[in-house]
Amino acid sequence: MNTQTNTPSTALEQVAETIEQVEASQGVSFENLIKSSLGEGVRLSAGDDKITKRLKTAAHVLNKSGYLTLKPLLPLLLEIRGKPYHLHDHFPFAPFFRTRMPRRTLLKTGRQVSKSTSLAAQGVLFSNCIPYFSTLYITPLFEMIRRFSQNYVRPFIETSPVVDLFMGSTTINSVLQRSFKNRSQMLFSFAYQDAERTRGISADKNVIDEVQDMDISFLPIIHETISASQDWGLIQYAGTPKTMDNTIEVLWQDSSMAEWMIKCPHCAHWNIPALEYDLVAMIGPYHSDISETCPGIVCAKCRKPVNPRPAYQGGTGRWVHRMKDRRWTSAGYHIPQIIMPMHYADPEKWEILVGKQQGKGNTPVNVFMNEVCGESYDSGSKLVTVTDLRKAACLPWKRDVDEAKAHVNEYNYKVVSVDWGGGGVKAGKSVMEYQSYTAIAVLGMGPGGKIDVLYGYRSLHPHDHVREARMILGVMNHFQCSHLVHDYTGAGAIRETVMNHAGLPLSNIVPIAYTGPAKGNVLQFKPATALHPRDHFNMEKARSLSYTCQFIKSGVLRFFEYDYISSGEAGLIHDFLYLVEDKSETGFGRDRYQILRDPAGPDDFAQAVNMGTMMLCHMSGQWPNLADYEDVSMGADAREAVMPITVNDWEDM
Repeated sequence: MNTQTNTPSTALEQVAETIEQVEASQGVSFENLIKSSLGEGVRLSAGDDKITKRLKTAAHVLNKSGYLTLKPLLPLLLEIRGKPYHLHDHFPFAPFFRTRMPRRTLLKTGRQVSKSTSLAAQGVLFSNCIPYFSTLYITPLFEMIRRFSQNYVRPFIETSPVVDLFMGSTTINSVLQRSFKNRSQMLFSFAYQDAERTRGISADKNVIDEVQDMDISFLPIIHETISASQDWGLIQYAGTPKTMDNTIEVLWQDSSMAEWMIKCPHCAHWNIPALEYDLVAMIGPYHSDISETCPGIVCAKCRKPVNPRPAYQGGTGRWVHRMKDRRWTSAGYHIPQIIMPMHYADPEKWEILVGKQQGKGNTPVNVFMNEVCGESYDSGSKLVTVTDLRKAACLPWKRDVDEAKAHVNEYNYKVVSVDWGGGGVKAGKSVMEYQSYTAIAVLGMGPGGKIDVLYGYRSLHPHDHVREARMILGVMNHFQCSHLVHDYTGAGAIRETVMNHAGLPLSNIVPIAYTGPAKGNVLQFKPATALHPRDHFNMEKARSLSYTCQFIKSGVLRFFEYDYISSGEAGLIHDFLYLVEDKSETGFGRDRYQILRDPAGPDDFAQAVNMGTMMLCHMSGQWPNLADYEDVSMGADAREAVMPITVNDWEDM
């Protein structure tokens, strides 16, 4: 086994196909299995016992497949419920048993797709194939790791046809540690409130199950256990997603994001079972004839049944990595229930699945998306989703000054909007909880009334006021902006003074002060007074942010290309995901509606875009008609009912 060489071959698929076909039948002897799958290539002696025969066959199978995968060994060395264990009905997990392993692998799955079974099988097999190999398994809670160790790992070991080669009088077989004759071991621990239990452990591989419930800040501590592994240093994550800012979604965005694509044999459409593509449309209606030959899963385009199985099993399914360059460094696999035979070929289970989609059994949409579809799904408190932002990031250029500059003449109005940062972290708090940096957004409004965010930048020097003033003037010059819009909190006083002294008129600097709920317009001009010696605008925070986020959803507000790269390089547009609605009681008989920042990340760029958007609408006098953008109308009958009765109407009577 290695992590650097070998590529897939058709020989491997032929061997795996033959073995699966034979083992799927009933009453086939071991000798017939050998003869059917391998011909006369393996030499068995009359005196060989069953274990020796299996080991010789396993060695021959690996040799025939070019040592590319441990998949053919599964039915020879492992059993489940008294039968040989194989991947015939669990084909999406085949990459998990390759001998060439990515440094990091993520399984983002729905429930009941055999995720834990595959983790356990791979762990037992790898441990017994690699001497002195140490694997550390982690879950958030003790009961989770106890269940995994006892209900999944232990049966594979104790029911193996070659258990005498795995275990002996000198090996350990306890809940939190299982060792083998080749000196390999599987260690089990948990880390919900902290990662202290993992300190002092040395491992070659980390496997973190139910990672969606793990604090992401614990992962670097846990992964220090593999820092001394010279030949391996492997990491595997698995879990069922929750919200879009959950740990598993962060890991997914950093992965190769592979989807099990299925080509329709009728219309040739490649179906992608992901929420942002075809997943919902692929869930066909329930009917009593659902079976392997007439699956419940259908083509999203022509609505005819499709077979998710891979080509060597008669289907058209295959893994396709969205981010191909990450395949061998950070592979991610999405496995929803709908591509598994145990669901799409069983009429009873498919009826239950479709019922959950329709809300039966009090199943909320987020639970269906998480548990059944294996999809991260935003909670109701989020103002926009990742899907909304990706759709809005449709301008044909990256967040690059030179690329954006080429389009400045397409806009009637252009402004630079700035949300000043304070930097710093309060003692005892996480880095992100009080982190704030100056965010700059360049916005333009075209003749059609749409607002584009041409460029954005986050300054990492919030305390160098002169430097930031010089930078903003440079941005205004590059993009030929007429006005500077900024938050009027006092933080920008020195920058404003420097820019004014450099030649920017105060009349072209627009300070904006956020306020709570207010009557009247969302933006209200406030002339200078003795207490506030500066003309400025008051802007209702919650209402303005609600408008801006709706503009994003409706296609009014557009951005440069989506700039999220990884959790360590989240870009600027991602800031909108940290805006959260909050409704609470005031104690005076009325509810208070606020939009707050999620402590998990910054919202500086979102605030800068919000101020610039509202000011462009005010300057131009063009407030978007959302009903037109969303194609919403009252209808003739409703319009007639709400129209006031005129004098002529009375006269006609």
